[in-house]
Amino acid sequence: TPVSRCSFILSKLIPYWLIALLATTMCLLVAWLLYGIVPVGNLAWVYLLVMLLAFFFSSLGLVISNRSDTMQQAIFVMWFFVMNILLLSGLFTPTRSMPVAAYLTTYVNPMSYFIDAMRTVFVRGGNFGSIFHQVVALVVIDSLMGFWAVMSYKKNG
Repeated sequence: TPVSRCSFILSKLIPYWLIALLATTMCLLVAWLLYGIVPVGNLAWVYLLVMLLAFFFSSLGLVISNRSDTMQQAIFVMWFFVMNILLLSGLFTPTRSMPVAAYLTTYVNPMSYFIDAMRTVFVRGGNFGSIFHQVVALVVIDSLMGFWAVMSYKKNG
């Protein structure tokens, strides 16, 4: 086909990014309407962080689906990675109280950067300067994962 690998991968990812934006908007609206919870910081930074995390997870899903033989295998492998990423992110337990080996995984865990930045923006009202480190880390991780997703795709036939 005349479509490049990158264009094909982007056409698969864009609908998921739009769904992530819609889900985020709905959650923010429900939090505001039902509970009166609003972010203290700029809402644009919340959306930026959500898009960076959505890019990571959609790229991870593509890498896994490109390497899997069946849909069931892809689902189980994705579930394994998502659960570990979530549990080791610092959302449920402080990262400093984790064993050293588990704590070291937070440096490559995009969810830990996302959680830290969201707490800074949503609760503390931080600006872009206060989340710059997390945004750079997410962009680097996303770039590597996106590159891997494009490289792992193989055309059939």
